[in-house]
Amino acid sequence: MVVHEEKDCVVCFNEYSRSDRVPRVLHCGHTFCAPCLEQLSQLKGFLCCVSCPLCRWITCTRASLTLPGALWVNMEIWDKIVEDKVEERVIPSAPMEDLSYTETQLIQSSLPVSKQSGPMAVWKGT
Repeated sequence: MVVHEEKDCVVCFNEYSRSDRVPRVLHCGHTFCAPCLEQLSQLKGFLCCVSCPLCRWITCTRASLTLPGALWVNMEIWDKIVEDKVEERVIPSAPMEDLSYTETQLIQSSLPVSKQSGPMAVWKGT
């Protein structure tokens, strides 16, 4: 038997996400992404049923509910998704340049130049 990473759906092999591939738990305890469960589901009267791809246990919910809305989210996987995204956002520290000197140069070069000094001076842009 092939062992799959817990972050991937074993049906489509796509990584779980917090938006479109939410990890949902069937009544047997196995987890799959919501789109795969919707594709595997069958409408039987007023019930929506899914046969687990791993153990064949049948999970049924009311057809009036969406299948993803009727099933619990696997919180262990959900929490790992958040941790991974936080780790991806960490940017390695790069040496900072002294911006005060650069800012001073930009400000000085953009200031208008006066022919005369004093409050009544006429400004001439460079």
